[in-house]
Amino acid sequence: MFKIVENKLATEGIHEFTIYELKDVDHETEGIANIVWPVADVRDLYDDDSNSLEDYEKKIDLAWELIEKQGRVVICCVAGISRSNAIALGVLVKYFDMDFYDAWELVRQRVPRANINPSHISKLKKLFGVTLP
Repeated sequence: MFKIVENKLATEGIHEFTIYELKDVDHETEGIANIVWPVADVRDLYDDDSNSLEDYEKKIDLAWELIEKQGRVVICCVAGISRSNAIALGVLVKYFDMDFYDAWELVRQRVPRANINPSHISKLKKLFGVTLP
């Protein structure tokens, strides 16, 4: 689990068919803590241009609802590389009032394997009215 905002927002890849919560995993030591993280599952987004702006907004809002209700969320796609980090970027912009590019840089710093698909970046820019490169 890669924590983007310590004890609030994280991303990870999951392969199981159904999962509702994850234990806190430290990738540095592979240690597992007893902290349970609710999961916002974004595996149903596609790594192409077929997702609507509403699809992104729903996933971003779902992640925020879990933060509000349970204090934290781990956003999960299959590999934890693109989709989960795209939604985490959206949460940072929409709910943490971060500048789009500052949020994108934070995700890249905190999640070494993050490589957000350009189609997600394009849609998020459109969603948040980002007009600069």
